[in-house]
Amino acid sequence: MNLWRGLVLSWLVAFAAPLYAAEATSFAEAFESNRAMYGRGHQFVWQGRQYTTTHPEEREAEQPATLANATVLLASAKAKNSEVAALGFEWKLTAGILQAAETALLSGDYQLAMHLAAQAKYHARMGIRQAHHANQHWLDAVPKTVPKTVPK
Repeated sequence: MNLWRGLVLSWLVAFAAPLYAAEATSFAEAFESNRAMYGRGHQFVWQGRQYTTTHPEEREAEQPATLANATVLLASAKAKNSEVAALGFEWKLTAGILQAAETALLSGDYQLAMHLAAQAKYHARMGIRQAHHANQHWLDAVPKTVPKTVPK
């Protein structure tokens, strides 16, 4: 029984998942489904072009771990976080991540500082995406019908 289950799962991963990604209705859908199934750094094809499941912030963190690169990435993460804060969608955990990145930078652990700064920048980018989604779909949260009686 376990052999069959293993074969079916292998078939799904090898054949069904790539078919789903190829039929995705948007790049974001194709990217997210491949990222969820295969993780970071996986290559996939969408609309005849090859892509990888690495976020832009992860590519930034792959630069050489130097004081200059860590400083630039941390400054970029702080700027992106200020942008999302201005929209009112700053995530609570991001400030702590930025503080940890600052501490790592000051202690000379540039690789950790870059990793944390990239993570904070990603959270800020997702917060901006969340803000735009909320602004476009706020009406969806409004009840469609009015209750016939008002509760006392």
